[in-house]
Amino acid sequence: MNVFGQGGSTPANSSSNMEHELNDKTFQKWLDYILPKPEELAWRKIGWRPTFWSAVIEAHETEKPILLWAMNGHPLGCT
Repeated sequence: MNVFGQGGSTPANSSSNMEHELNDKTFQKWLDYILPKPEELAWRKIGWRPTFWSAVIEAHETEKPILLWAMNGHPLGCT
């Protein structure tokens, strides 16, 4: 599948291949496709803390749990 939801490949000289080019006519379509959707930015609303200890103090004061996200390795899986 390509970026516009069409399957398969097209010959380089095909007219349908022209819509995949970046130009004045396709700019807005590409921009809408590339920019993150609101649901993809929901993580920004999470009240992240800069350090684990500041979260511990706040959790103790508010009697709320802490979610500690930890992983080993490269964040993009490039190991």
